[in-house]
Amino acid sequence: MKKTFLVIAFLCFCAMPIFAQNCMIFGKISVPEMEKKKVYLKNMNTGATLDSTMVFDGAFAIGANVSEPFVGYLQTERLSQVNYYYLLFVAEPGRIYCDMVTDSLSGTPLNDRYYSMMKQYNYEVSVLNALTTQMNQAISMPADVAKEFADKFAKQDKVVMGILKSAYEENRTNPVGALAMENYLDWMVNYEAAKRAMEGAAPVVTSYQRLADKYAAMERLSHTAVGKPYKDLDLVDQKTGKKVKLSKYVEGKVALVDFWASWCRPCRKEIPNIAKLHEKYGKRKDVVIISLNVWDKPEPQAKAIKDMGMVWTQLTDPTRNATDTYAVDGIPQILLIGKDGRILARDLRGDEIEPALRKAIGE
Repeated sequence: MKKTFLVIAFLCFCAMPIFAQNCMIFGKISVPEMEKKKVYLKNMNTGATLDSTMVFDGAFAIGANVSEPFVGYLQTERLSQVNYYYLLFVAEPGRIYCDMVTDSLSGTPLNDRYYSMMKQYNYEVSVLNALTTQMNQAISMPADVAKEFADKFAKQDKVVMGILKSAYEENRTNPVGALAMENYLDWMVNYEAAKRAMEGAAPVVTSYQRLADKYAAMERLSHTAVGKPYKDLDLVDQKTGKKVKLSKYVEGKVALVDFWASWCRPCRKEIPNIAKLHEKYGKRKDVVIISLNVWDKPEPQAKAIKDMGMVWTQLTDPTRNATDTYAVDGIPQILLIGKDGRILARDLRGDEIEPALRKAIGE
């Protein structure tokens, strides 16, 4: 009898710190590989780990003390077959129930709202994706059919944006509004539209770091969008190791600038296209072809340049200044600068590059 009492007392003692917290998450993750693996509770704004626990019989419980609601996320440790499981939620007082496989959330007011929004949003996006697939499969469709598809696509696009706009307006003073706005910015066609959408946003929205970063990137992009003057950069000449300015190479010329990295497969796929353009136009005094290496290390960069015969101008950015300045969040990023210093095109790929270059030099 005494032994039984000690076991019960021990279990109660171990459970007390968890259940004493005012925000409790009861989760399911029915994946055999996750058994006895860790789940972490983190603050999205700070990245701080607030708690961790282990999965037993496909379930776990984890918690934190919350004074003001904030965006949190659950993340499992890495597995062999998939990277990890991940779930966004709103940390607020109460009991939250979730399934990390199906991404379901319930139990507290803000999480009910967030899950309702995302469920509706994901469904309407799937409809939009289906329309895109149909359009891609029928490239040579008659003009009247193409117009019908385009009209359907535009209408569905508005439906998707409407869900996020409504969710933001209904949750302007809580983290659900921040999450809605973060997604909403992905559908903004330009910075001015984003700026209008962000006007009057509450501090709980504007202080959400992922949203703030995305908005700042859109602002930077607006300064280097098509039609804007190019921004000069402090770079390094890969061959000599000397510091140089981008302006040294592009002033008064049509400049094709390819942001790339040695580890980037799509970048390497574009190199033969850049090589052909250099061979064809590289001897012209009014044209310069530049490969701008970013997010890379000197050794693999030098090896790639040698292996792929990249004999044209090779510059490198050992910092993130170039990609930050031009709001580049993915590579390759190939842009074209005119003789007057204005950006003529961005996001050029494959067969699009030469026609844009020919037009810029007046051929």
